[in-house]
Order: sequence, then structure tokens, then C-alpha cells
Amino acid sequence: MRRLFFFFGLIQAVAFAQPPSKPILLKSKNQWVDSSLDKDGWKYFQDQYTDESALSEGIDEMPFVPSLLQSGKDLFSSLTGFSFSIRRFRMKGLSNRYFSQSIHEISMNQLSDGNIPWSNWGGLNEVTSNNQYAAGLKDNEYQFGALGNSVFMQLNASKLFPQTTFTLNLSNRNYHQRFAFTKVWSESKKGWSVATSIAFKQGIGGQLIANEFKGLSYFLSIDKRVKNHLISLVLLGNRQMNTRTAAITQELVDITGTKLYQPSWGFQSNKIRNANWQFNHHPMLLLSHEYNLHEKIKQVSSLLISMGEKYSTALDWFNAADPRPDYYRYLPSFFKDSLLSQDVFTQIQMNPSQLQINWDQLYWINQNSTTDKRARYLLEDRVEQSKKVALNTRYRIQLNNRLLVSFQGQYRLEVYHYFKRINDLLGAAYSINWNQFADDNLPGSTAIQNDLNKPNQIIKVGDHFGYNYIMHLQQWLFHSQLLYTLSKFDFNAAVEYTTTQYQREGIYRNGVFPQNSYGHSEPDYFSNGQIKMGVTYKLNGRNYYYFRTAFSSKPPLVNDLYISPRNSSHKQTDISNEQVNMAEAGYILQSPGLKLTANAYWISIQHAMDVMSFYHDGYRNLVNYALSNIDTRMLGLEVSMAYTLSAGLTLSAAINAGKYEYIQRPNYSVMADNEQYISEKGVLYIDQFPITGLPQLAIYSGLAYRTNGNLFLNLSSSYMGNQWLSFNPIRRTYDAALNLPSNLDHNLMSNPSAIPNAFIVDFSAGYSCRIKKLRDGRAYYLQFFLGVNNLLNQSIITGGYEQLRFDTAGGNLNKFPNKYYFSTGTLYSLSIKWKL
Repeated sequence: MRRLFFFFGLIQAVAFAQPPSKPILLKSKNQWVDSSLDKDGWKYFQDQYTDESALSEGIDEMPFVPSLLQSGKDLFSSLTGFSFSIRRFRMKGLSNRYFSQSIHEISMNQLSDGNIPWSNWGGLNEVTSNNQYAAGLKDNEYQFGALGNSVFMQLNASKLFPQTTFTLNLSNRNYHQRFAFTKVWSESKKGWSVATSIAFKQGIGGQLIANEFKGLSYFLSIDKRVKNHLISLVLLGNRQMNTRTAAITQELVDITGTKLYQPSWGFQSNKIRNANWQFNHHPMLLLSHEYNLHEKIKQVSSLLISMGEKYSTALDWFNAADPRPDYYRYLPSFFKDSLLSQDVFTQIQMNPSQLQINWDQLYWINQNSTTDKRARYLLEDRVEQSKKVALNTRYRIQLNNRLLVSFQGQYRLEVYHYFKRINDLLGAAYSINWNQFADDNLPGSTAIQNDLNKPNQIIKVGDHFGYNYIMHLQQWLFHSQLLYTLSKFDFNAAVEYTTTQYQREGIYRNGVFPQNSYGHSEPDYFSNGQIKMGVTYKLNGRNYYYFRTAFSSKPPLVNDLYISPRNSSHKQTDISNEQVNMAEAGYILQSPGLKLTANAYWISIQHAMDVMSFYHDGYRNLVNYALSNIDTRMLGLEVSMAYTLSAGLTLSAAINAGKYEYIQRPNYSVMADNEQYISEKGVLYIDQFPITGLPQLAIYSGLAYRTNGNLFLNLSSSYMGNQWLSFNPIRRTYDAALNLPSNLDHNLMSNPSAIPNAFIVDFSAGYSCRIKKLRDGRAYYLQFFLGVNNLLNQSIITGGYEQLRFDTAGGNLNKFPNKYYFSTGTLYSLSIKWKL
């Protein structure tokens, strides 16, 4: 903490060492502004804040200070957005649902889980950079915004920069080559604008032996301008299929001698085959209409239609041994006898193929264990198909040169279909749609049937099985905001009201829950509101001070409302809206030689909900831990700085120091997948427990050099600490502590599992040159960019989790040890772009 105060004090000293701002007042349209404003800021001021009518009104005789610009990232995010991502850094310690992304003013955050599906437009780098950005509670032109940050993407062809580019990327990341072509035509005399882009990414092998990546992205945008109307059509999508990595234990690192070991692949007929794939394709069609009803009134309407599918693959088995090579019973640590443990270790060392999937053996068992070749093993797809429709309308009214108001209405309908599908029978002839866990618990009963409407259903490749249900989600949203600009102060306020409806539709009549698994459940309705206010004091054109606050109510996510929607429509008993309060205050300095931001924030989240599903050894079944009344608090400071040392040389630094913690004991209840009643209730002993899964201390420093010859060099470092693994709730219950051996340190079991601090060095370089100038004034350019991450080639822990299985009876923490994700060492990306 001393280092933090020293760092902050040093920045303040540099800031106050700058010459005091003594603006030379220049006159433009009879208004006075600070001459320190850069050219872009001056143009923005002239466009937005000059109005002859204000003079006659005599509103304010004080010198006018321009407001902060809306576009572009804030300094902190610009510096740290990429460098901190290796350790899963999240601004202000917030989860994904507290960040927002919109395209043509339609929210992309999914109603099901609150996540933003960035992969739906992945690969379209050349056309998706036309964004406006609002950090924290900062006002914006479009929507209420979010507590973390908000990104507003515009894909209209007429708003994209005219260009013709061919891009080649070479890297050793998930993909190894990327080819892209982008063409944006200037608006024609008849008002037509067209933009198109296509990109292909692929990769095989590399640092991870069984890695494979294939992706095709496409984009088309057409605009037609007719007098005061702009009509736009946008089609975009990204069809992507790639392998996934799995977390591993330290024991596997010790056995294999590498942190890049992956258990999800093996050889089949001497060819590598991976069992862990994911697929995603969700095309989106957007229609939008902009209409200037009056010189001060603008209407923007957008329609989104999207449908698609994503799935992940995994092995499944019935009345057979676990095929996963890293299953804990196959490893030396499982055996208490030291000699036997050493024998297993030696055997694996002599036969390393034991730690990979034996595909040939799975095929042999399927074809020989039964006379009719019924599947003991199969490869399944866990599918999510979605259909989305959204309609948004916003009115922007500039009442006068001081006051801007807007009104917005949005309707969203999202339908998600979840089911399992047979991908490959692995040499078998068929399988049966049975529930093996129910068969273990309730032998001989109809509980074994996944679908009582089709008992003993024979299933083959492409058939649905296991679970099959649909979630119907819809939301109405109404929003209004105002921005009031004075000479020295800016005021903003916004309100939002939503009504949300959830309803489950079961396609299967589950054998364990025959009464409440099939058909439509009772719908759930939630009404919520948000309000935020802010004030900015503009000392002059360089120094700004602000204070912002928000009070928010959010509905629980549907994935946290239903306990086990795979099998039934059972819901949590303690259902409540999530209450959020936030306040932030800060200072911004924008001077020619120094840019500085400092933001202090406080956030309180109450009555949150969560559901965690995993296999429980004590129950010998899949169980669902339903958590409610989760209260958290985030308190922290963000500071960033960019200081020009000399011509072309810039020193930058940023720090986030936060304290994110649980402030109450949440309630929990346990319900097994194959039991109709709650088997356990209690509280989790995690009061003042740190929020896990992200660093709470992150420091960035960088040195950048830019020449007039279009050369750019940047060397930066990042330090991240105070990070803990995602925790297992079972270990923090009264029952778990009750049965612990007397010689076990209770703090060792209850305290969070910390991961080592990390220091990472990155390097980037860019160069642009003109290769030919045409007679019409245009020119051909070549642009090069090289990014190297983890320059020191460290294999660091990037994240991980405590296994959700726990030896409650024996209290043996090593029986189910922590699992970690490791970086793959130095990563590079070289981009070569030919641009007209």
C-alpha cells in the first residue's frame, strides 16, 4: 500500500509541476474557449457548442469551457485493456453483466447469462473499430450504460472510413494465419454507400499439439441516403470451430514435465484426435433508419434478427470406466500405499500415452462389449440454439445549445433451445436415451427414462438425448436522459425502467420429475429501474473534476433462477432482484505534455444469485448448489498517466488497486439432479472472503517511441497480484468443517487458494510506408505491426479453480487438488496490411 501511495503521489507531483493553465481566450462565433484545445477538440466545440441564439438569451457571460469528448477509450482502458487480460482482469471487479456492448443501439448482452457474445463478430477487425466508449458511469449519447464500461458500435457503411485493404496475420496463438479483405466505398452522388469485409483464420498444432482453429467471418453493409433519411442494412457473422484447453493439476505438470499438457486428445489410427471442440455461428441482420425530423430532433430506429447455434463436444459413457486420462483414480496420488503410488508413476513415465485418450480402445469396447454393439462410449454435442429479435427506437432532442434530452424504447425477445446431440457413436450401432445416474440411485424404476413420452428411445448420430428444453425470455426497456451544459459545469441524469419475463418449456418429460419437467412452466416477471446522475466541474480546458452515482435494480439471470433446468422447472426459493449502488469520483488532466486520470470507486451489490452444478462424490450424483442473498462490495482506485518526455518519447503508467470482497454469508441449498427434494440447506462462511478469479492489484508501465517517419515502438510491463482461484462452496459450509480430521488446519481448508503474482513484459512495434502515389492524389501504403506478449517466455498461471468435488468425509484436500490454466509462453502476432 505504501508503494501505491508513493506512486499516486509521484503522479500528482508531476501534474502540479506542469505550468498552470492560463488559457488565451480566442473568440469564435462570439464565444470564448481555451486555446489549449487540440484541433479535434476545437472542431468538436465548434460543431456542438456554438449557437447564436444563446447570445441573445444572455444565459451565461462566463468563459465557456468545452466538455470532455465522448468518443474513444479512456486512458486507463487504452493502456491496460490488452496487457491485463492474460490474468482475467476485470475493471472494478465486476462480472460480465455489468459491462455493455451495443450494435446500432441494440444491446448485445444476452438475457440468459448477461454475457456479450464477442465471438459473433470476431475476425472483422477492419470494420468493427468504429466505436464510442463510456467508462463507468460517464454519460453517453445512446443508452443508460453500465457500471463497468459501455461500447457503442456503428456499422453503417457511410460511417466507416473509405478503404481498400488486404491483411495477412501470422501468429502462434490459437490461430496461425489470418487473411482478410475489406472494401469501403465512398458515398455515391445518389446517396449509396457500401462496405464489405471477409476474413479467414486457421491454425493447426503449434505450442499445443492437438490445437486446431478454423474461422470464416463476413460482413456486408449498405446505406441509402434520401434527403433527411438514412436507411441501412448490415449482415455479419463469424463461423468458427476450434479446440478448447482444459485446466490441469500440479501433479500432472510434475508427471509430464510440462505445463502445456492437455488430457482431451489422443491418437486414433496414429492420427491426433481431440474430444474438446467448440463451434459458434450466429449470423445477424440489422436494419436501421435515421431520420432528422427537425434540425434539433433526430430519430434512430433499429431492428435486429439473429439465429444460430453453438455447441461444445465431450465424451459420455454408460456402464463403463471413465475414459478421461486425467481422472483422479488413475493418478499416483490416489493410492495411499507409497510403493503402489510409485509403481503407477513409473508406469506412466514409461508409457506416456496413458495420459492421452485411447480412441482405439473406445472403439473396440463399443464393438465387442455387447452382441448388438450398443454404445458404452460416445461423443456428444452440448447444444445451444438461439433466436433473437430486438427493436429499438431513440429520439434525440437538442432543446437549445445547453440542454440535450433523449428517449429510448427497446423490446427484446430471445429463445434458447438447449439439448444434447450424438456427434459420434465411436463404432457402436446405437444408444438408448437413459439416465445412468437415476439408474444408480433408483434401479428398476421409470426414473431412468430421460423422456417418458418416448421410453427406451433408440438414438443414433444426430439424435437428441439427455436433456431437451427451451427458455423463452423477453424484456421491455424504457430510457430517458438529459445532458445540461454550462460554462463551468456539465450535468447529466438518466433513468431506465425494464420489465423482464422468463419461462421454461420442457420438451422431455423427465423420469425423475414427471410432474414439472414437460411443457410450459409458470412465467416469472421482474420489474426493475435504474437512475444515475453526474456532475463535472470544468476548471479550464485542461482540468476536469467529476462525481457520479447510480442506484440500480436488476433481475436475476435466468441461469441463476432455475436450479436444474436440464431436468425440471424447479426454481430457487429465495428469489429477489439484485440491488446495486455505485459512486465514483475522479480527476482528468489533458495537457500537451501530460495526460492523467484518477478515478476512485465504491460499489455495493446485494441479493445476487448463482447456481453451481457439479458431480458430488458424497451424493454419487450431479448436484446443484443454489446460492442466494450474495452480497459483495468493491472499493478501489484507478490511476493512469501518459507523460511526454521528449519529442516522440512517451512514458505511461497505470494502476488499479482494489479490495473486492463478500460482505455477508450467502444462503445455499443442495438439490441433486435425480432427487425431487432439497437435501441440504445452510449458509456459506465467506464473510469478508475476497472475490476470486481476478487480480485485485494490477500495475502497468510502458515506454513508447514514435518518429515522424511512421515508426512506433513500445515496451511495457505488467504486474498482477492479490488473485485467488475460483472457490468451492462445499469447503465453506458447517457440515464440511464438522467432519474434518483433528490434525487438519481449518484455515487451510477455508482460506481462499492464492496464485502467485505475475510480472509480464510485452513489446510492440509498428511501421507504415507509402509505396506508390497515384495521379488522383491517392496512395498505396504498407503497414506492419508486431505484437509480442510475455517476452520473457514465462509459463505463468493465468487462472484456475478449486475443484467442486471435495472429500467431506476424510477432509483430504489433495484428493481433488486445484486445477490451473497456464500460459503457453511467448506469443507473437505479425500483421501486414496493404492499404489504398
